Amino acid sequence: MSRGTPSPSCPPRQPLGPGSGGLDMLRCPSCLLLLWEPVTVSCGHSFCKPCLGGAVPSRCPLCQERLKLLGGGAARCNVVLCGLLEKCVGLESGLAGLAARVRDCLTRGDPREALRTAQKGVELAPDASSLRLCRAEALAALGQHVQALEDLDTVCRAEPGEHEGFFRKGKVLLEMGQRAEALLAWEHCLTLSPHFHPARREMEKILMREDAPQPSTAAALPDDAHWGLTGPQVDGGSPALPLSSAQAQDQGEELVDGRGDTGSEHGQGTATLSQPGRRQEPETPAERQGRQVVDNEEETAAAKGTQTCLGELLSVSDLECSLCIRMFFEPVTTPCGHTFCKECLERCLDHRPNCPLCKQSLREYLKAGSYSPTVLLQDIMLATFPTQLAERRELHRAEMAELSNLTKNIPIFVCTMSFPGIACPLHVFEPRYRLMIRRCQETGTRRFGMCIYENGKSFADYGCMLEIRQIELLADGRSLVDTIGRQRFRVLSRGHRDGYNTADIDYLEDKKVAGEELQELQCLHESTYRLAQRFCEHSDLASRHILMQHGPLPEKEEDIQALADGPTWCWWLISILPLDPSHQLHLFSSTSLRARLTQLQRILAALLQQPPAGLPLPERSPWGRI
Repeated sequence: MSRGTPSPSCPPRQPLGPGSGGLDMLRCPSCLLLLWEPVTVSCGHSFCKPCLGGAVPSRCPLCQERLKLLGGGAARCNVVLCGLLEKCVGLESGLAGLAARVRDCLTRGDPREALRTAQKGVELAPDASSLRLCRAEALAALGQHVQALEDLDTVCRAEPGEHEGFFRKGKVLLEMGQRAEALLAWEHCLTLSPHFHPARREMEKILMREDAPQPSTAAALPDDAHWGLTGPQVDGGSPALPLSSAQAQDQGEELVDGRGDTGSEHGQGTATLSQPGRRQEPETPAERQGRQVVDNEEETAAAKGTQTCLGELLSVSDLECSLCIRMFFEPVTTPCGHTFCKECLERCLDHRPNCPLCKQSLREYLKAGSYSPTVLLQDIMLATFPTQLAERRELHRAEMAELSNLTKNIPIFVCTMSFPGIACPLHVFEPRYRLMIRRCQETGTRRFGMCIYENGKSFADYGCMLEIRQIELLADGRSLVDTIGRQRFRVLSRGHRDGYNTADIDYLEDKKVAGEELQELQCLHESTYRLAQRFCEHSDLASRHILMQHGPLPEKEEDIQALADGPTWCWWLISILPLDPSHQLHLFSSTSLRARLTQLQRILAALLQQPPAGLPLPERSPWGRI
């Protein structure tokens, strides 16, 4: 599977157009609420940190791809996404989102996460009574009634004219066993809001009991709504029958959903405490989806009028890479939460395995070698700035097209002699050559030039194009690159790009002959090949050494002029002969097969006259160090 490509099991994402850049883009795909402490996992998807359980799971909840734990343990928040949320989500909408998240955690039976979320909200907005009410509910769910009561007292002092704080205070006091104090709190709640039926029902449940407290202030409930202690009064008639405890409990069922009396204007949008001793049943998928829809509607309603389109709230600078100062292209997020263009990050990791911003070690991230683009950022850029993104892509395409040219400004590896058709294994560790090899992969050419060093010129006038066959990445960023020689070339001009050498080149090709000249060339070819066979068989030690590093002598080609560079066995022989590099380069640059064969015949004849034990062996390592 290619880097950054979702697994086949990943559900297809709906295409996002220029008009779809609304607040819904910033929702977590797991809980469907606004992202809270967004974390980007190794496959590129982003979730709320609480939805991941505070750490990286074994598989992505969205695409089910197996995730890699890339350093550190605890998941880190995506810094760029946090900044976008802070800029796009208004205070009112953010507080509504936090309240919805606390309710979600409580409904899922996770009061500790609910308390952590509410606590962060109170820290962000200490004067927000809605968040203190949420924290009180989380504290009460954990049995920390004293602390919950402190939050509720703070709310009641801050908003003495609002009934909600007093109602919840009564619920906490009841759970603490203080029924008289609870009655007082609910009586005050009804004084502020006579039509708030949940408070009436709670008082009736207590006053109908035989051991009910009889505080002087609770002698009778307010009657402006024609209610008595035994039930509602009918105009011009007698009191209705008293409510049974079962009926009162049934009428109080609507409190469990966290929104009070749905028929009361005072009970809309409030989160209430669970009834004492009542066990919370697990949500069915339909119930959870319905609750999420309501929570989403509350968030959207809170943001209405201020969150029409992300493009109106964001600027291109909000989506710029801190390294190249351009709009992100293939943005990838590191385990430490920072985001960069994929190419920019790779170039930094070529030099040092640390985050360019926070300097945290990224050795494990580098070792994994998988840099999946951050999907949400790509979607946001496409929806909000399609024109700028198209320009950024066109710029990248132009850069890749320039790098793909195999005659102009081709990358040059200055290292060792290489030959057409002959393998040339390389050990790559210098940052400039790591970048060069990666670009050859990304452009799809998989080719670069190889030249030897030459005094006064930085590299020789002749070289060989190498094609990458396989790359083995090492944990620290180095690589073992298996290449094979292709075409010879002559250097026309020299240049530089990002630290490595480049050149404009012209490819070499042997001159073709025909007639009698071809017959003579064929005879010379046959006699030289026989000498090469004798040389390879002359010494067992030499044969073992040559076979291990270079393989056996290649077979003869039927048509000696079929290849532009002549028979491959000639280049194999030149690569294993104990020749000075300058002599090798002289043979390499010749475009006459006759001249090359003649020189090889002389060299082999001289070597075969020596005793077998005196045969020198090539000293060149099979892995050229760069």
